[in-house]
Amino acid sequence: MLHCKHLMLAGRLEVGKTLVFQNERIGRKQIRALRGLLVDLVDFAPGRAVARIGHGDEALFVKRYRRSMKPWWKRILRRPYQSPLHNEAMLLARLKKLGFPAPEPLLYTESRHPEFHESLLFTRFLPGVPLATLTGETLQRGAHQALGLLGQLHSHGFAHGDCNPYNFLVAEQAYLLDFERAEDFSRAAGIDDFKKIMLRLRDLGLSDSVLEALAARYASATDSPVLDAQAMLAELQGLSVVRKPTRWRPPQQLQGSL
Repeated sequence: MLHCKHLMLAGRLEVGKTLVFQNERIGRKQIRALRGLLVDLVDFAPGRAVARIGHGDEALFVKRYRRSMKPWWKRILRRPYQSPLHNEAMLLARLKKLGFPAPEPLLYTESRHPEFHESLLFTRFLPGVPLATLTGETLQRGAHQALGLLGQLHSHGFAHGDCNPYNFLVAEQAYLLDFERAEDFSRAAGIDDFKKIMLRLRDLGLSDSVLEALAARYASATDSPVLDAQAMLAELQGLSVVRKPTRWRPPQQLQGSL
């Protein structure tokens, strides 16, 4: 079982130049084996790679982010760098304790090299397809699950920060992914989350009546609603989505296991 305290204290090891935050059942041998699997990992965008490791119930998911450490004089002037994956790893540990449907964090590492800073986040692989790839009634059902998840997340005191349909994974149950931009809940952050997902769902073809039902689902999932979902929905009239190419890609497949 993974807890914030274990991540911050008990799970802290040095492996070469790597600072490791780990699940308590992962030892040095497993860490070295996992890192060895990544020699074939390929970036899908500059400095970013994702992969599925293994198959079946024991499959893992890994994110690798790299940030250039050059030129040296800029490193002196800029603030100390913290990887967005660090924020995600810490929050996933808290959500795990709450029983929220999100990836189970297993291992987080940071390495500083002469040319780049590397961060790795290993989680359990979750089955399902992104909400953004669904259509018709399947999209409506998935969207209903997604708005329920968003309401639960806000009730737990967190805002997501990047509420697009690719970050909701739909299977027998739904999961919320990618917490790199997540933060403590505030009214402004909650409104941004709600408006972003609703605008994109409308852009995917959902009707106004369906969106009203989704707003009601969001409201019903919050223990003590801070936001007026129907009022926020009304504010979307006349607004449109600026479409940008998504960076989402199916994960690369790597062979191996924990």
